Amino acid sequence: MIDYKDISRMITCTYEGKMEMMENYKILCVDDDINMLNTLEDILINAGYSVSLSKSGRQAIEFVKKGIGFSLILLDVDMPGMDGYETLKEIKDLHMAKDIPVIFLTAKDEPDFEIKGFEYGAADYITKPFVKSVFLARVRNRITAPSRQKAIEAENLGKLRNMLSDLELKVAEYIAEGLSNQEIADKTSYSYGYVRRVVSSILDKTGMEKRTDIRHFLKSGEY
Repeated sequence: MIDYKDISRMITCTYEGKMEMMENYKILCVDDDINMLNTLEDILINAGYSVSLSKSGRQAIEFVKKGIGFSLILLDVDMPGMDGYETLKEIKDLHMAKDIPVIFLTAKDEPDFEIKGFEYGAADYITKPFVKSVFLARVRNRITAPSRQKAIEAENLGKLRNMLSDLELKVAEYIAEGLSNQEIADKTSYSYGYVRRVVSSILDKTGMEKRTDIRHFLKSGEY
């Protein structure tokens, strides 16, 4: 006999689990239109996200500087004073925020505006008005992309584990993060010359030809 109360409890637990998981993701919404901000807030909070609101680019930058740790920024392009492009540029110049994905929101759908957004470093581009379900799907896809990428990198790093020493594996990870040899030297307290020798050893052991091959392999599994 089917116990519908048990099924209902299972559905409720699953839903609450997803809500709790989404609360770990903090989204900053930036728009000079208060009605749009309220709409974004309602949609995202109902989907379980933690949301902060900003009515200007300058205010958004101050939010980011507080080190809140946003998982995503939804940024209007057409704002008075500091527009979305200028705001994005300043955000990307902040070391703490350079890896935060930014989705542009705009009523303009001409290709030139979309291309310009990607050139400034936007991760995606959503045109207003948007369909709620599509909007949430694109937000979720962008916000969980780093976790998926880390899983890929961990898997590919495991493929090198029998070839490389612990130090070589750590240096390979730093290379995947985009660090230069000097930055790796600073992090590990080894000399620049020693780090170069470690990188050369990684290349020799793996049969790769250049430093970028290491990064590409860890990111994609190919080189």
